[in-house]
Amino acid sequence: MDELVQTLAVPELINILAPGRRRALRHWRPAALLLAACIALYGGWQLARPAVVNQLAAAFSPALEDQLGQGMLRQLEMQALKPSELAETHRARISAAFTSLQAPHEGAPRHRLLFRSSRLGAAAFTLPSGDIILTDSLVLALPDDGAVLAVLAHELGHQQQRHMLRRLAQEAMLPAAVGVVLGDTSWLAASMAARAPHLEWPQQAEIEADKYAADLLEHNGLSLRLLTEVQEALSGASGTAGAERAYLAIHAPCAERLAQQLERSAL
Repeated sequence: MDELVQTLAVPELINILAPGRRRALRHWRPAALLLAACIALYGGWQLARPAVVNQLAAAFSPALEDQLGQGMLRQLEMQALKPSELAETHRARISAAFTSLQAPHEGAPRHRLLFRSSRLGAAAFTLPSGDIILTDSLVLALPDDGAVLAVLAHELGHQQQRHMLRRLAQEAMLPAAVGVVLGDTSWLAASMAARAPHLEWPQQAEIEADKYAADLLEHNGLSLRLLTEVQEALSGASGTAGAERAYLAIHAPCAERLAQQLERSAL
């Protein structure tokens, strides 16, 4: 008897559920199409984004770059940067050596060297205006002025490639676009100033900066070994403390970079 009831109930149950299944299918089909469209749009945006970032960075005039860099510098000096405590003679010696370097190519990047003390630790970074921030901790962590010049040459490489500006446009695209359209970069400066010293550079950007640095050092008769000495000194090979290795957190060494530096320095 139970089997008969079950046999009779199954078709009835199917008939009862069938309209619901059809309604569910009608609702799921548009949802699936919408999801597929969203995935396609996201994939297309990821492919197009680098080109958009490059175009946005290219739209920044030198005046806008100066405005952005100065705005970021003001923010940083309120938050993280203090006047340098290095001896004036030490700063003057480094500045004179850096100023004396002759650019290896035409169109040398504009720059200004600024010494600062900071809780950031051993750090060096370049703002879109060309202001190179060099902290006391980094100067003291390096073995000599030659290594400091190698760091500064590397920073000039970042500036020559406009890496910081492109990275800011990538990380804060809307404020960057507003800055270009309105000619006012205050939103971008306020939103990105605190992050700028901590932005990690991709390997390709580091290789490009290294290449410019190597060209600059070689053009001025300096040893390319200085580039590898920086990484060796800050990686702990010379007994430096963890705080002094902050530079490598954003300028991460990699096997390819080290191999290229060693190969070129051996020539």
